[in-house]
Amino acid sequence: MNFIGSAFLGTVVLIKKPRRSLNRHFFYLNFSIAFFSIGYFFWQMSYKSSDAMAWFKILCAGIILINVTYLHYVFDLVDRYKQKKMELAVYYFINAIFIFMNFNSLLYSRLEPRFGLGLWPNPTMLFHVYLAFWLWECVYGLILLLRNLRVSTGMKKEQIKYSIVAACIAFIGGASNWPLWYGVNFPPYANVLIVVSICLQTYAIIRYQLMDIKVVLTRAGIFLIVYTLVLGIPLVIGFRSNFGLLSFIALFILATIGPILYPVMQKKAENMLLARQREYQRILHESAVLMLREHNLGRLLKLIIYGMRTIVKVEYVAIFLNDKDECCYKLMAASTGAVFPDGARFGYEDPVVDLLNTQKRPLMYEEISHLFNDHIKQSIHLLVPSFIYNTLLGFMALGEKKNKSFYTRDDLRTFDILSHQTALAIENCMFIDERKKTQDRLFQAEKLALIGGMAEGVAHQIKNRLSSFSLASRQMQTEIHNFRAKYPDVIERMPDLKEIFDSLDEIGELMIDNVKRTDNVIQGIVNYTLRDSKNNYFSDHPFKEIVDGAIELAKIKNCIEELPVTVDVDPGDTVYGVMRQILESVYNMLDNSYEAIEAKKHNYKNLDERMKYNPSIHIKLIRRPDSSIIEINDNGIGIAEEDKNKIFAPYFSTKTSYKSKSVSGIGLHIVQRMIEENHRGKIWFTSEFMKGTSFFIQLPAKNNALNAAQ
Repeated sequence: MNFIGSAFLGTVVLIKKPRRSLNRHFFYLNFSIAFFSIGYFFWQMSYKSSDAMAWFKILCAGIILINVTYLHYVFDLVDRYKQKKMELAVYYFINAIFIFMNFNSLLYSRLEPRFGLGLWPNPTMLFHVYLAFWLWECVYGLILLLRNLRVSTGMKKEQIKYSIVAACIAFIGGASNWPLWYGVNFPPYANVLIVVSICLQTYAIIRYQLMDIKVVLTRAGIFLIVYTLVLGIPLVIGFRSNFGLLSFIALFILATIGPILYPVMQKKAENMLLARQREYQRILHESAVLMLREHNLGRLLKLIIYGMRTIVKVEYVAIFLNDKDECCYKLMAASTGAVFPDGARFGYEDPVVDLLNTQKRPLMYEEISHLFNDHIKQSIHLLVPSFIYNTLLGFMALGEKKNKSFYTRDDLRTFDILSHQTALAIENCMFIDERKKTQDRLFQAEKLALIGGMAEGVAHQIKNRLSSFSLASRQMQTEIHNFRAKYPDVIERMPDLKEIFDSLDEIGELMIDNVKRTDNVIQGIVNYTLRDSKNNYFSDHPFKEIVDGAIELAKIKNCIEELPVTVDVDPGDTVYGVMRQILESVYNMLDNSYEAIEAKKHNYKNLDERMKYNPSIHIKLIRRPDSSIIEINDNGIGIAEEDKNKIFAPYFSTKTSYKSKSVSGIGLHIVQRMIEENHRGKIWFTSEFMKGTSFFIQLPAKNNALNAAQ
């Protein structure tokens, strides 16, 4: 059993991950046990003293190899292999000397039969030295495991627990052979426990979802108690009744009760051991109902993080959600920014996302650690994906538990169920958010339509008043002209009157000029708010007309006669999109550019520097087969490095001029949404502080825009 178990399980572990050093060292240990076991088997089966001695030397060589390969495996398990290389080399050298002594019969003299249990050796003085060294190797390996148990966490800690239990079981099994060496009648039946220790250690290496070692030992203890009673009581009765009918009846009754009693006792014991764990799992299930009632995504994510921190008591929580526009899973909430920075994201092709899509279950530290850098992998111990209709909606990254325990199989089952309920709650919130955004857009569209209708009526009334001012001015100028023509002598004799008429004539001309300008301003506003229905939908629009409208609006907004802008656009150039939204985007860029050159002008303290500064804004259109790129650059103040990541954030503004006191900081955010969400385009910028800024708006061509919308 020991040979088959060690050979088979050692090979399985090696095949599982042949490049992993821990798996290789475990294979070496199992090879040594198999070597010992095959020698032990044929030694016991030998009838000739010479054959028995030959096989006994093989099994002793196996014993010596077992301990040194065990230390080799322990050094690797506790991550001390590199530091202990020289020390390990010394152990290999000493054990090589003992193997030499073994094959030269220096550890024992001869084999003789003992207590009907086969041929056993007579130990020499050198063997006493080896036995002390053997005992030290066992104790030293156990000390290393116990020391690292205190500082290890999570799965590593549980693996060390399994290794400690396995080492103790193997020690009992192996040490059961030594009494017969010294003539003590103690049959080595416990030798079979070696295969039990191998099974435990194999389970700890190849399984990521380990069962709590306390549960394993409790189950084993209950099993032994129950079936000791089931088999022991009939055996005692049998000895006393000469194995009559009474012993058979007792065996039948207890064999029937045993399988019923065992699961009942096991369940009660596990409930006592895992009471706290079961309690927080129950609370998590109940909290899922509360999550479905929450309709605000931000509050929902905070609720999830709070639950993980207070109920499960984890060190760190981060939630990533699918962002279809940016084709990635973006960090939406985290308990702290110490692990993943703000704006962290995983692309659709990222190995982490690919593994989650493939496995579709919570992933443990050992499965994901190779995908992260050293800083992140020390903090992330579990990834819990959330799927909706077989699509990864997002995932939650959990750190280590505060009590340093690991995530059990019950935990993983709980998180798996909870992830489905969380996905439904998140999707519900996202649907409600999207519906609110759609309603806001409809409201804004209706408001603009209402303002447009009102603007036409208000403009009509203002124009009527302006016409009256214009007519009155012209009438005044005509009367002055007629008086001068009719009474030239009077004008010559009265220079004061001539001066009054000249002044009135200038005032009239000034009033007419201002009436014309005001009329142009009103017409520009009306043209912006009241465009025909074609301009409210996707269509091809003359870009020169859009630029001219944006320039007029920028001049009106900033109360200036001229804007220092040059336009590099052919009259026949067109762009595809919603005219009103493109016009608003270009106007916003122009307004920002004007603010930037004004800010730079006021930034100069020296009058000479201000005089030398030549502000300029340049607009041009770049045509491509699949898109059009609008470029607007200026030589203004530029954008500071620390502000670049916040430029498109709502309610953020870099404007500091005296004309921008009531700025909302939402302009670029709206422009970004109109370009990227409505037009499926792109907007980006380059900037250098105190040198200038260039904004780029990429609008897909007609066919590309239609494909993107579909």
